[in-house]
Amino acid sequence: MEGDGDEGTPAEARRMAEQLVAMVQRKQGVLLDYTPATLAAVDDIVDQVKATGLTEQDSSGMIYAIGCYVGEVLVRHAQGQWRTTSEMGMTQVCSWPVVVALPSGAGANPIGKAFKRFRNGSGDSLAFFWQATTRSGLA
Repeated sequence: MEGDGDEGTPAEARRMAEQLVAMVQRKQGVLLDYTPATLAAVDDIVDQVKATGLTEQDSSGMIYAIGCYVGEVLVRHAQGQWRTTSEMGMTQVCSWPVVVALPSGAGANPIGKAFKRFRNGSGDSLAFFWQATTRSGLA
């Protein structure tokens, strides 16, 4: 998953999500259609990546793209908007360049959550992240 000079931008986040969708369709035959229901499949994909034995560093591009996909689900179904972390005033609490601004004004960190899922397993479910974010009134 390669960049084209837009690293760390909302445009890159959207592009990374699109690349993940295409790769998963090609390699696994699974259609990720940006609906919240697909996040359980995305949890499974993270588990599959971890099961290969690759380190977080070795898998970082894939995990980043997964986080971008989760963010795109928030954008498309919770009226979120990609923003730079600095725009959202989240540089002290988020090490990723982009986050999703929710209608409430809160920021969501789907990329960070994808890395937590990789590290911690099912206790950091991406499907639950969607539910918690949208049910808590943040979105």
